[in-house]
Amino acid sequence: MSSELEVGLYIFLLAGFLGYHIITKVPPLLHTPLMSATNAIAAISLVGSLVIAGGDYSHLANGWVVTLLGFVAVTCSATNAFGGFLITDRMLRMFKTAEQKKGGGGVSLEMRAVLGALLALALILFAIWANKPDPNMGFATYLRSDAAVELIRYTYILSAIMFVLGLKGLSSPRTARAGMLLAAMGMAVAVVGTLFDHHIQHYGLISVGLIIGAVVGGWMGLRIPMTAVPQRTALSHSLGALAACLVGIAEYIRFSGELGRASMVALDFQVIVGGLTFTGSLMAAAKLQELLPGQPITYRGQNFVNLGLLGVILAIAVYLVVAQAATPSFYLMVALAMVFGLMLVIPIGAADMPVVIALLNSYGGLADAAMGFVLMNKIQIVTGSLDGTSGFLLSLLMCRAMNRSATNVLFGAFGSVSSDAAVSDGEAKGTVRSITADETAVLFETSAKVVIVPGYG
Repeated sequence: MSSELEVGLYIFLLAGFLGYHIITKVPPLLHTPLMSATNAIAAISLVGSLVIAGGDYSHLANGWVVTLLGFVAVTCSATNAFGGFLITDRMLRMFKTAEQKKGGGGVSLEMRAVLGALLALALILFAIWANKPDPNMGFATYLRSDAAVELIRYTYILSAIMFVLGLKGLSSPRTARAGMLLAAMGMAVAVVGTLFDHHIQHYGLISVGLIIGAVVGGWMGLRIPMTAVPQRTALSHSLGALAACLVGIAEYIRFSGELGRASMVALDFQVIVGGLTFTGSLMAAAKLQELLPGQPITYRGQNFVNLGLLGVILAIAVYLVVAQAATPSFYLMVALAMVFGLMLVIPIGAADMPVVIALLNSYGGLADAAMGFVLMNKIQIVTGSLDGTSGFLLSLLMCRAMNRSATNVLFGAFGSVSSDAAVSDGEAKGTVRSITADETAVLFETSAKVVIVPGYG
């Protein structure tokens, strides 16, 4: 095991542990905004997409395919990022006290978070400028050549700190919007730092992809109604998962399958999880939007079919690690992973889709972390681990708030109710929603009108 891979594993484990503990006390009131925010953070796949889209592949016979895959990945990731952060901001704007709505209270927490992030970035640039060896060298030239590695390193560190603080802020209604803005700033800092990567030689397609992503994502974030947030989130992070899958395919083409065994394991995981998350999220969005029947779709022997399909996928993955050569089996594995994503979601009812979306979002984060191991990009490892663990825990918290079994989430048994678990006509039915005293106080504080129905419940 190389030292760089060992450091990457330590980072992955520590970031996952941190993400798990940050989200443990998130109230049910913030489950949907947090789901949307973690989905936007999963757009860290944009970092790897930029490196692939801007590379020079003139020495490869099919170099244009790698560039095209990178361009599509940039467009998908940018759409995810812009749309995710915008609609999260729309949701969190509802949590305002009467004083905040009047514009009082001095400098807001959100503005202080943004100013602090900008100050930290300015200090990084000043420190790099102060160490410039030649006073006559232009600052832009210096950043693009000698200081590029240092700039990327420090911006990634700052970005990781912003993501951690952002997730921490999203655990409370009072600090949620400031946390969301910090996370968005962290994404912007990581993207700007990546643009100085020496592997990026061309910026034309990158610019086009970012513009398309900004327009489409902006429309999704600003125009889609708030009642459609779960399906928008599913559609958005399906694009992020697709970007991770496409970057993995591009890397396989680029190296003709001749990767080290550790890198090939990470690449297999990246494309498998990215592929199944892509199609599974599309299926979830279609059910919520009523484009497909909302009731569970089941058939005899479904679990055996799913397990058999998963076994074939894993067998091909092991073969690719052992063979370390270009083979059509890789593309078969990607196609089967996408089919498997569909098979995972069809037995789940539409009422349970928000929990499934949170779980799929965590899968997307893990695919991003795997991409970080393939590209040896530490900010992707950190953010992917944060997103994967926090998304997984969020799905468990949503299960608890909805009075659902976490086992059903993990094994895809939603919608199948056994006869002994069915309630009689005389027993209470419906979904139990819990609320804490702190949440009640925040709801009353930020409400414009309260209706009390005596005797209800």
